[in-house]
Amino acid sequence: MPVHLTPLPAGRFDEWQRAARQRLIDGNRASGRRLGHDAAAYADEFFDGVLPQGAKTPTARVMRIVDERRRELGTLWLVLAGRKLFLLDLAVASELTELQNDELVARIVTIARDMGATQISAPLFPQDAAGHALVEGRGFGVASIQMVLEPLPARDVSSQVVVAPMTAERFPRFLTDSEEGFAQDLVASGRFTPEEAAAESRRQLREELPDGLDTEGQTFYTAAVDGVEVGILWLGMRERDGRPHAFVLDIEVAADQRRKGYGRELMHAAEREARRLGADSIGLHVFGFNSAAVELYEGLGYRRTEESLLRDL
Repeated sequence: MPVHLTPLPAGRFDEWQRAARQRLIDGNRASGRRLGHDAAAYADEFFDGVLPQGAKTPTARVMRIVDERRRELGTLWLVLAGRKLFLLDLAVASELTELQNDELVARIVTIARDMGATQISAPLFPQDAAGHALVEGRGFGVASIQMVLEPLPARDVSSQVVVAPMTAERFPRFLTDSEEGFAQDLVASGRFTPEEAAAESRRQLREELPDGLDTEGQTFYTAAVDGVEVGILWLGMRERDGRPHAFVLDIEVAADQRRKGYGRELMHAAEREARRLGADSIGLHVFGFNSAAVELYEGLGYRRTEESLLRDL
């Protein structure tokens, strides 16, 4: 049964926006990405930013999904940012067939190309069955994953790795390496060109660290074994539903020290430091191509709260 996309009538926009906002809130809370008031506050900020002119926002398209008899099957929200078309909301009354998903993706690809996009991105919560059914097997790959460990486990583990606060003398080299490493990861993820990645890495680092090593809520560590540095750790303190929450912003084992179990020990150290700083949860972001890190984190009890899937055109 073929599917088509038609613009959502202007008279239905406010109703759709209220429902889509609630879906975003519910999705965040169900996945654990954002909880309580955080989920509602994020939804308000998100819609204000992505739909600044409401139904007249030129970069956004809200479409009806209809069959060949023009019966509505659901709605779809697409937003263009730069050269990337984001699939931000898919709401269907019942599961679409494989053929309907094939046709729906084909129509999204046509729209993306017409709008000048070179990629399609689909941020999805783990429980979003319709979204995963749409992208699975249709050229999308996992670009990045948000994860959380909650509550912090009580582990009785011995450690060879000694973690200490990073010195002011060590910090400039860490800053350079972190910026370059993140830019390389952005390129490897397929999300940015080398030039875009360098600019984005620099932007994020400056945003996170306006006062460098002395930025409030940021803690930096070096890890050593028998006096030899083997890695670094950067934790940023956040709030999660009104409670202290730690976020792993950077973790790295030195290239010549890998495959010795130090990555796992650094993650154990992150748990200890997070608890010392008053947090009862830790979040992190990992690129989809880094399968070894994903396996490590999931083995430690982290769970996925959101994935960003990407398809090149």
